[in-house]
Amino acid sequence: MNRILTMTGLLGSSVALMCAGCRAANDQAGVARTPVPPPADFYVATNGNDAWSGKLADPAPTKTDGPFLTLERARDEIRKLKAAAPATGKGITVVVRGGAYSFAQTFTLEAQDSGTAEAPILYQACPGEKVILAGGPTLPHDAFKPLADATVLERLASAARGQVIQADLRALGVTDLGSFPVKFQGVPAAPELFFNDQRMTLARWPNEGWATIAKIIAPGSIPRTGDKGNEGGVFEYSGDEPSRWKVDAGVWLHGYWCFDWYAEVIQVKAIDREKRQITLAAPSVYSVKQGNPSPRRYYALNLVEELDRPGEYFIDRANGLLYFWPPGPLADARVVLSTLKAPVVATKDATDVILRGFTVEASLGDGMEVSGGSAVRIQACEVRNTRGIGINVSGGTRHTVEACDVHDTGTGGITLSGGDRKTLTPGGHEAVNNHIWRFSTHKLTYSNALMISGVGNRAAHNLIHDAPHQAIGIGGNDHIFEYNIVHHICMETDDCGAYYKGRNPSCRGNVIRYNFWHNIGSPMGHGNAAVYFDDGDGGDFVIGNVFFRCGDPGKGSFGTVFSHGGHDNLAENNIFIECKRALGSAPWNDKRWKDAMGGTGPDGWQGRLLKEVDITQPPYTTHYPALVGFMDPQPGQVRVNRAVRNVITMCADVKSGNWQVDESENWVTDKDPGFVNAAKGDFQLKPNAEVFKRLPGFQPIPFDKMGLVKDELRPNPPKDAWTYEPPKPLPPFMKRPVGAPPKPKAGVAPVFKVARAAAPIAIDGVINPAEWNGADAAKAMLLAQDVGGSPAPATRQSRAWLAYDETALYIAVDSSISPDTKLDGNQWGADDAVEVGIRTARQGKTSPIAVLRGYGNGFVQFGATPNGNDEPKAMDPGGIVFKAARPEPGRWTAEFRIPFAMIDIDPVADIKAAFSLTVRKSREDLWLMWEGTRAHSYDVTQAGFIEFAR
Repeated sequence: MNRILTMTGLLGSSVALMCAGCRAANDQAGVARTPVPPPADFYVATNGNDAWSGKLADPAPTKTDGPFLTLERARDEIRKLKAAAPATGKGITVVVRGGAYSFAQTFTLEAQDSGTAEAPILYQACPGEKVILAGGPTLPHDAFKPLADATVLERLASAARGQVIQADLRALGVTDLGSFPVKFQGVPAAPELFFNDQRMTLARWPNEGWATIAKIIAPGSIPRTGDKGNEGGVFEYSGDEPSRWKVDAGVWLHGYWCFDWYAEVIQVKAIDREKRQITLAAPSVYSVKQGNPSPRRYYALNLVEELDRPGEYFIDRANGLLYFWPPGPLADARVVLSTLKAPVVATKDATDVILRGFTVEASLGDGMEVSGGSAVRIQACEVRNTRGIGINVSGGTRHTVEACDVHDTGTGGITLSGGDRKTLTPGGHEAVNNHIWRFSTHKLTYSNALMISGVGNRAAHNLIHDAPHQAIGIGGNDHIFEYNIVHHICMETDDCGAYYKGRNPSCRGNVIRYNFWHNIGSPMGHGNAAVYFDDGDGGDFVIGNVFFRCGDPGKGSFGTVFSHGGHDNLAENNIFIECKRALGSAPWNDKRWKDAMGGTGPDGWQGRLLKEVDITQPPYTTHYPALVGFMDPQPGQVRVNRAVRNVITMCADVKSGNWQVDESENWVTDKDPGFVNAAKGDFQLKPNAEVFKRLPGFQPIPFDKMGLVKDELRPNPPKDAWTYEPPKPLPPFMKRPVGAPPKPKAGVAPVFKVARAAAPIAIDGVINPAEWNGADAAKAMLLAQDVGGSPAPATRQSRAWLAYDETALYIAVDSSISPDTKLDGNQWGADDAVEVGIRTARQGKTSPIAVLRGYGNGFVQFGATPNGNDEPKAMDPGGIVFKAARPEPGRWTAEFRIPFAMIDIDPVADIKAAFSLTVRKSREDLWLMWEGTRAHSYDVTQAGFIEFAR
């Protein structure tokens, strides 16, 4: 174990000073001790000695015998015992007495430390005593001194002067202070500070939340597309705070630079205080641009200038000094610095070992790690305040994580990886009865409470909550996720799901059953879900779940259970309560499927479906009959997801996309279907609930069995107080009312000439004058009328630019909005959008009107109507490309590329086309048009014409 108190020989004499403080801190805190500890073969204690026998629970009065000091000594003694005598069929128990133990290297159990099923090796914390295994030293109180350096004081905010103290870490033997790369995700392997078990905040601005980018000046390079330019993005900031920062001392910004599902920390290269512009030192993976509808956001970290409130700290790596503003009195506090860049406890190829009752904390790596071996059980442990994952199980078979509390971890809670995907042999790992929360404190996205991969692993009766992004990541086959409660997930991100799986159709057979999901997602524009099957994912089962206030449709297609591109998923016997849309999907067309099937690159399916595994051969074709012929060309195939015997109550919408929802097999209602007490959050169904009459075959859902359970390892499971508003029916999504046919307009219809594009146009939502023939305001199409044809105020008007080439029509629109407008919806009439109506003039009024609607959140709709009075019938947008951007809070811009083939226009033969263009401004309830139609906005017979300039 190499406890810091005994490490003078390893780290030098300076550690002895620190160690004396550590012992004093432990003695002052007082360790609660059980009067009669349980019987054990060996004991370990903070007042032990590795020269003793380890047979006594406390030191003998003569101080000649007693417990061991370290876990390593106990482990090594067990090795001797096993080598000297044959197996007796009796297990071996090590009891660790209360106190804090600091580790400079991982405590590891290997194959030679194994037990058997009948005689396991048990390491356990003494019942009734708190045993802390820490990946770093406890800092002595007398190591902290008042900050007196005038140079540093000058950089501090006035409120912090006299409050900040300092400690010389080098004098305490801590010399590896890590470093900050130019860019990274989460935090680097640099020490973190903890005060009374709470993680302190690396000095940052703003103190809470995010700053928003005022304007993107240059996106920089895009490494994701192979761009090797290495140019950092440039953006304009608001306010004066960034002007105070010293770039040469190092400034890093943590931001959602493009998408709201990918956060990254990047160093600042330069700050132009006159222009209020920040230049990043490296490109973000996807560049700096408006990839999702919400404003781009960031915060600055590791700045001594921003050490301005209790609980913040800063490490001066050049001089080895820690600056800290304590959140409370130092005298009674336990202050810990994490230094171990590895797990605190690990097993490697060990079998039948039990680790029970420990508190594991303050690691710069993972908390606990299990690799290889079989039947290792981690029971009733608390794992907290790690930089990495809480408990990482990788390989081996039948490992169990049970009744553990895992929280405030940096990059995830618990991982279970096991089983052979080629042979579909199960791993048999289980995570059961665990409480997992705040599990992505550093890496904000794709840091899961539970990451389950491989084959045949199970997670059950867990309570999971509080995360900015997803909570359950699934990779592989035949996993079971059941009897869990999941809430307040996806609260700060977009295009995400609490349960997420995707990009590999060979990964199937997974079951999501008997779980309670509530308060999932926050409306940010694109959309989010409780269960998200992404990028062609299929063959999974959602059965017997209860969903309450889950998901947001965002740009249109998302639902509480959402499928992007996939099919053959089943939703059966679920209850959806007050969800905006129960079932959502965005199906792929034949071309998208063909491209995916033929892909040979890193994201291609040839490797995933034929090399990683082979879905054309057993066991895949026998275990999953739906995969027979999966790789064969199937033009025109009807690809669907099925919904059977579901209750959809008080929801705004039932479904989108390719979900088959037969209302004779599903009950859609605004009624309470028969809950015991919905107002108090008891969604158990009464025995005589109406649903059993409405849906014959609907099975009672075991709501009372979901979540944590009381047992020997968890005698007092926490209970969440239900403080939420009772469910209520949501209004249906708004639609534009159909009016009476208008009277024909008098006068000559206007004609707008469309110039040929002089340069290629990149559809990214950003109107680049070099692409749009100069984007001259004087030559723009002016949208300056309301629907009745009356002039709109100049401050409300919008502009558009049109261009064409041999294959497509291009449209760009620049529109002002209120700075607090949310561009987070896709309902025509209710949300800000641009609408295009167009009809070829070649066949006159017998041709259909093509209608396109592009929303501020990036969603596009396409349809057609035979006339200007009927609602357009939705069609696949296919090759239409649409992007939206918000270059500043008071403006949004949009760009379309509309293939001529999709709107029945021949750019050579057709000179004119009937045309309407409308901007919907929802906050002002304004239909802003190029030509007021006095009718439906897409009624081109009441609008004008575009003419293709030759």
